[in-house]
Amino acid sequence: MKSDNILLIDIGNTNLKWSLLQAGRRSPVTAKTHRGITSDLLATQCWADSPPPDKIFLANVAGAELESGLISWMQGRWGRTPQVVRPVAQGWGVINGYLDPGQLGVDRWLTLLAVRRQEHRAACIVDCGTAITVDLMDSGGRHHGGMILPGLDLMRESLLHQTRIPRVVNVSVDTLFARDTASAVASAAVNSAAALIERSMHQAAAFCGESPRLLLTGSDAERISMQLEISFQIDHELVMKGLVAIAETAAG
Repeated sequence: MKSDNILLIDIGNTNLKWSLLQAGRRSPVTAKTHRGITSDLLATQCWADSPPPDKIFLANVAGAELESGLISWMQGRWGRTPQVVRPVAQGWGVINGYLDPGQLGVDRWLTLLAVRRQEHRAACIVDCGTAITVDLMDSGGRHHGGMILPGLDLMRESLLHQTRIPRVVNVSVDTLFARDTASAVASAAVNSAAALIERSMHQAAAFCGESPRLLLTGSDAERISMQLEISFQIDHELVMKGLVAIAETAAG
């Protein structure tokens, strides 16, 4: 019996990522920037030569317009309507900590599912993308909530936009106390993020009853991790792994 060919789609604030899941095996993730491009052109560039998948699971934090455009393309080209993943109050071993569970970003929800599936241990999950999110989950799967702050580039751009500091290029950080403006701006951004992560880990045991492991994901995970003085792991595919958990459960 042929197993379903399942298309998994993760639409972030900047990039669309996708992977194919079949018989428990997942293809490498492919990414495409979606900013400044129509949904029709984006879908055509991604899947014009692809045969129709049997099922589609879609997670989106980039807004309703892009989502509806992609769904229309899939319905017209493939005759398929994706299952749009939404956060729920409880599922897949995780209890959503938000007072209104639907307000939790679906990307954050999926990282919780992925981590819970890997190991029943307390975890602090930091997604270092366009925005930086911090989420805490105990060993019983209870989500204790989290934080959201601007990502490194947003910190830099907001500072330069609201002040008379000259426009400076983004540079790497090799010292805390910088001796030029570009390095000073970059150091402040990355060390602000690192300090918040370390403070979160310091306080986390009081919520969880144990010290959690720290997992980083997102495009700036490596940049931020270089400033950390605590143990961490990096996994860039947590959202996709969360989609796998949902897809495999749906497949029975």
